[in-house]
Amino acid sequence: MQELQHNGINPEPYLPYPEYNTELWKEKWHGDYVPCQGPRGETYGEGGSYEFVVRGYRSAAEKFPPETLGSAKVLNLDRDTCFDRQSRYAPYGLNDNSHKSKHVNWETAHWGGLQEVCFEKNEKRYAPEARTPIVLRPSKHMKQSPDPLGEDHRRRKSDKDGKQYKSRTAILIRTWEGYEYKENDIQAIRALVTETSLLTGGEYQVFLLVNIKQREANIYEDEKVYKDLLKRTVPKELRDIAILWTERVLEEWYPHVGDWQVYWMQFMPLQWFSKQHPEFDYVWNWETDARYIGNHYHFFEQIARFSKQMPRKHLWERNSRFFFPDSWDGDYDAFLQNTDEQISNASAMGLIDEPVWGPKPYAPFQYPLGPLPPTTAEEDNFKWGVGEEADLITLQPMWDPAETEWSYRNHIWNFIPEVRPHFTPDNGNADGFDHPGFPTIPRRVFINTVVRFSKRMLHVMHLENLQGRAMQAEMWPATVALQHGLKAVYAPHPIWTDRKWPAWYAEAVFNADDGIPSRWSQQLDSPYNHDREANFGGFSWYYRSVFPHVLYRRWLGWKAKDWGWDADEAKQTEADMKSALAVKLGRDADETDDFRMCLPGMLLHPVKNVYEGADGG
Repeated sequence: MQELQHNGINPEPYLPYPEYNTELWKEKWHGDYVPCQGPRGETYGEGGSYEFVVRGYRSAAEKFPPETLGSAKVLNLDRDTCFDRQSRYAPYGLNDNSHKSKHVNWETAHWGGLQEVCFEKNEKRYAPEARTPIVLRPSKHMKQSPDPLGEDHRRRKSDKDGKQYKSRTAILIRTWEGYEYKENDIQAIRALVTETSLLTGGEYQVFLLVNIKQREANIYEDEKVYKDLLKRTVPKELRDIAILWTERVLEEWYPHVGDWQVYWMQFMPLQWFSKQHPEFDYVWNWETDARYIGNHYHFFEQIARFSKQMPRKHLWERNSRFFFPDSWDGDYDAFLQNTDEQISNASAMGLIDEPVWGPKPYAPFQYPLGPLPPTTAEEDNFKWGVGEEADLITLQPMWDPAETEWSYRNHIWNFIPEVRPHFTPDNGNADGFDHPGFPTIPRRVFINTVVRFSKRMLHVMHLENLQGRAMQAEMWPATVALQHGLKAVYAPHPIWTDRKWPAWYAEAVFNADDGIPSRWSQQLDSPYNHDREANFGGFSWYYRSVFPHVLYRRWLGWKAKDWGWDADEAKQTEADMKSALAVKLGRDADETDDFRMCLPGMLLHPVKNVYEGADGG
């Protein structure tokens, strides 16, 4: 650290938050922002103190490569600050003798209590119906919300004095009975709670959503069973943010679906949560093997703002296309213009169906619950939807799988009565399941389950499940949004790759269209087909990639094995990475004893088995 200070490079508290309580802020929002306490009893911001928050170096590594796809600039994400492992995680317990965090007894932190007290101090900022005390004990009772579609919040633009209530967002971290919480998992959860909830006065609230695999465990009515399982499955520090559930409650709520395995019905528990906790306007589904190097609040807010400004015209078609900045000299407007021109021209020539405009029900008796277009598509100048919160936000493209070879494209439940997959010991994935009626069912899919839902989105999914209709997990939310006319947006966050892809080649592989303009990723040459999916193996964000695991371990200062490189390539790649990032910290590239990589805000997935002794491969 002495060398960093000698070079004038020092980490500073990283606080990408609104200017709370200013006159301008008070003109817009109800209530006052009240600072909250952290796990050490310190009040954030009191006397200007932000000692125990993430810190960043206010300069980017000069040699650090640009993202391969997506764009920090487009989403207004900070690209000019980087974070090393100590500045990122020392406030949250990283074992570093230079930080006072070693004095914290984390087992007594009580993150749930801290969040509740914080929210209570700030409750006047939120609508009266959002001020309900949190009850963690699970229930089978299906509450009837007076506003199941969340329309009150949407209409709650402002009171007579022009002020608005702030919305609330739940972040659900998906865990399960038997999950082994590593120290870095818990450090990441501490960071998530602090940055999204405690530093915002309760705008977000973080929970563990824990799947109890004993289906018949009566955690709903037997307090002893509930407490025993809570103690057995969740670390003490996290128990007062944990919500337990079993597949049995899903079967009782949605008996007509016929399947309730969490692998296939990933979002049923979120629907259950939303009905139990209608005080939240939005819900993020978050995974234990996701990591954000940067401030979580900054990421979530910028993703939401981008999505809010996206027009609905051509949105479904545009959602399927990757943005490769090198193809457009970084000009996202040029990319959008080209995308819209391709869609319009292909439609005019009869090469594709008319672009989606409003709901697209699969049958006449399906009553869409989303808004109808205010005018025709021809009369709309990309205005409809601008300023409208997204009902669904994904971090990968949404695309039509019907004409691809994606493995689960026909995993559809009861859209045709009594027709659904059946899983057997000999065919556990119901491979080959199909039906002549499936091609006419409009559907969309996205890969990965880290997504944001509106309360309205979850309610409509709930209603469809009550009718017995469902689809494979990653196909379900986007399909419901499409059929009901809800706003769904793919947010092109920055993704890096483990090697340089020439832009023209990346376009050919990942935006393949089989010669049909605007059918990106949706034909027989789709990159999501099983025989082509290996191309995603070097992405910093893709469920089958090894690169995030390797990069994260090196950032933590641990050994890691490269994937897909020969020995000489791997050695040179690691040397190049250290050279680029050591420059940022004012170090020579060959100084490795105390080397710390400094990375920009970056979303990584999957990052599994995060402990030093794990196999680095």
